Amino acid sequence: MLVNKNTFNLKSTITDDWGGSHRVVLDLEALSTAKDWKVGITIPEGYKIDQIYGAQLTTEGNKTYISGVSWNKSLNQGDKTDIVLIVDEGSKSKSAPIKPEFLFADSISTSPSSSNSSSALDVDGKIVEDWNGGYKLELDITAKAAANNWKLDFNLPYKISAAYGVDLIDKGNGNYSIDGQNDQVNLQSGQSIKPILIINDGGKQALIPQFNSSGSPSTPTSTAPVTIPNNEGSIVGQRGKFAYGEALQKNFLFYEANRSGDLGADNRLEWRSDSTLKDGSTVGRDLEGGYFDAGDHVKFGQPMAASINMLAWGGVEYKDAYQKSGQLDELLEAVKWGTDYFLKAHETSNGKTSKLWVQVGEGGSENDHGYWGSPETVEQNTTRRAFAIDPSRPGSDVAASTSSALAAASMLFRGVDNAYADKLLTNAKQLYQFAETYQGKYSDSVPQASPFYTSWSGYGDELASGAAWLHKATGDKSYLSKAENYFKTKVGGLGDWSWAVDDHSYGAAVILAQESQDSFFKGQVEGWLDKWINGGGNIKYTSGGFAHRASWGSVPVTGSAAFLAELYNDTVKQDSRYTKFATRQVDYILGDNPRGFSYMVGFGNNYPQRAHHRGSAGSVPLDGSSTPNEHILYGAIVGGPGSADDYSHNDRRNDWITNEVGTSYNAPIASALIQQYDNLGGDPLSNYQLDQLIGVDANGVGV
Repeated sequence: MLVNKNTFNLKSTITDDWGGSHRVVLDLEALSTAKDWKVGITIPEGYKIDQIYGAQLTTEGNKTYISGVSWNKSLNQGDKTDIVLIVDEGSKSKSAPIKPEFLFADSISTSPSSSNSSSALDVDGKIVEDWNGGYKLELDITAKAAANNWKLDFNLPYKISAAYGVDLIDKGNGNYSIDGQNDQVNLQSGQSIKPILIINDGGKQALIPQFNSSGSPSTPTSTAPVTIPNNEGSIVGQRGKFAYGEALQKNFLFYEANRSGDLGADNRLEWRSDSTLKDGSTVGRDLEGGYFDAGDHVKFGQPMAASINMLAWGGVEYKDAYQKSGQLDELLEAVKWGTDYFLKAHETSNGKTSKLWVQVGEGGSENDHGYWGSPETVEQNTTRRAFAIDPSRPGSDVAASTSSALAAASMLFRGVDNAYADKLLTNAKQLYQFAETYQGKYSDSVPQASPFYTSWSGYGDELASGAAWLHKATGDKSYLSKAENYFKTKVGGLGDWSWAVDDHSYGAAVILAQESQDSFFKGQVEGWLDKWINGGGNIKYTSGGFAHRASWGSVPVTGSAAFLAELYNDTVKQDSRYTKFATRQVDYILGDNPRGFSYMVGFGNNYPQRAHHRGSAGSVPLDGSSTPNEHILYGAIVGGPGSADDYSHNDRRNDWITNEVGTSYNAPIASALIQQYDNLGGDPLSNYQLDQLIGVDANGVGV
């Protein structure tokens, strides 16, 4: 129900301004019990509410309201909740950000009251907002002399749906009266009040009543139109087994945990701060930024590129769902954190790639892997050398993989920041040309990448994928021809694996099935999906229903198969088997398994406590003890079952096979989660709920 103004203490704050859109945080405190509450909301013409979470946005006729969701739809006195709005400024992007206005239904008085004659009052009215079906009327009431228990009568041929600042009595047949509320029942001489009436005109001419004996309304000379916000950011509810939006939301907290460099004021993790600010200084190149790979502090170029490619891919294919979930800005920030680093790492000469820095830091007992400590202290305790590929030391795989990431990101940022999208695409083309011209495996040129990221699959898969992405980003058919050719000559066909850091052939095949007229690629993908669905090849199902293929990193490998299966269903060929497979695997990962165990840290009630991750371990040593990590690594995906046994995962810090985390582990899960959210809903946490997580500041530690 539409509540009275004195039901809530409602404060709004603009917390972020991105130039074109901004974030408004509403802090709402219940001053009295509010069950199934609802508040009207309006914003000026040219603006619209693009996203909302912590509440739902609904439209009734031509009016828009916000109301509570499952956890906050009924509030007791003293309860607090946060609501976040993302406001699209549209053509107003050069103007200052605005806060919405909120409309409340004040109590309707039914008790009789005496009144002074209306001649004791001056009354002016103006229409401050007008939309198709209704308008907002602001009254300026000034007492010419003391007016005790005042009342004004008027006639209006429309329904008044809400009033605030006055009590409203509907006498029927278009006859109304208003009188004062609280301390405004009596007005002193010269005192003014400005109440608001919300009037439904059914699309007819907006009218201003005349407060005289005739009661006939007047027609205003002009009205002020307003754009009623749409429902793009509405909370969608939950139709599946889990809150997929919450899992997606926490996924991005993990990416923030693995950020390297200057974190800025919007860092949401209280236990993280700036780190490795001098990366690249030993080679005279600014390589600050990017992501630490996994539970260590090395920045490996190949998994970082694969991760950004996969994250952006989910955003390109399901951008509307990301907008609805309220996580589009987090996705853009996560992708940009990687692409900004790639732009730093990419050196050009005369418009062509001359060098790409592909690694900062090293494995080995005397370097990164020998140091168990926080990222904030690694620079003082280990050597952080940087390594690059160039024409004499080629790396077609990492160059083409980085090209794919930049091309996908250019599509994601198209329409958000076109200049940035253009820059990403230019660099993607340059890197792909370099990958084709100077062919070779980067782990041969940079042996420090091994044994962590040895190029076992060669580089044909990355050349096929890179060309496929450039075709998607540009529409240039020459790239499509290259992709088809590289796949057939260098890859040949699909096995029983899935998209992974070292094997992009499965992703390339799905894109080619989308883009190519050659049915060969559809046949490849469908034959491969049959193996995953039926347990063919080396894919074995656990008794709990998990499709197991990899002893190391089983969850992300299966998660990427789930993403590609659902994507194929959504964009190429509808088959309920693909959707059922994807949903079943994601649900297993989130906790629908015989152990009741979530493989995402901080999601559900039973999840990994001792992930192999230096930063979150804090002061806890690398050991096999039962002591939990010092910090909760929200959203991190651990490796998963080590065999086709539901109980083959070990929650121990010294088990890096089943219990380490990684940016490339989370990326396919993020893209699979946005699909499940799109299909089955499951709301993210409100800003208030997010802020209650241990070690998390929802608005940013430095804000």
